[in-house]
Amino acid sequence: MGRYMNIILKPIYRNESFLKSLNDHLSLHYGSNTGIKFNTWESLQEEVDYFNKHPFGVTQVPHIKRPMTKEFIEQQFFWNRYATYSFKLSGGDSSADEARDAVAVCKWIINSRKKYIDTKYSVNYQPSIVKNYLDHYFLQAGYDMNKLWSLPIL
Repeated sequence: MGRYMNIILKPIYRNESFLKSLNDHLSLHYGSNTGIKFNTWESLQEEVDYFNKHPFGVTQVPHIKRPMTKEFIEQQFFWNRYATYSFKLSGGDSSADEARDAVAVCKWIINSRKKYIDTKYSVNYQPSIVKNYLDHYFLQAGYDMNKLWSLPIL
């Protein structure tokens, strides 16, 4: 199964406006890819549309009855939970480009002093853990490790 980095926001921050702003902030200030890191309802709808309508998506998890709903995939797949960020740290084939999102989220958590996350339910976000699992991707890709892990001054 592998080890995952799972970040769950505190209930007060689980709203579309905050999530969209946070996803943009992670790209602008922390070097993540553009797009969704923390799941929004809009992103979950895109997943549902893929599973229900896309020629390849309808062949995925064939034992699950269609049509799927946002609420269903949120309950069944932990990586698709609303206001959550999940990244597979081990047991997968990630690229340095994909792993940049996990580093960005990790640096954001450090800079924000865990203010926004539910530390009771969030796991494997500490820099030592993330580095241990992901640094080999960055070394192979030729990243400057000091620059990659440096915290932005905001």
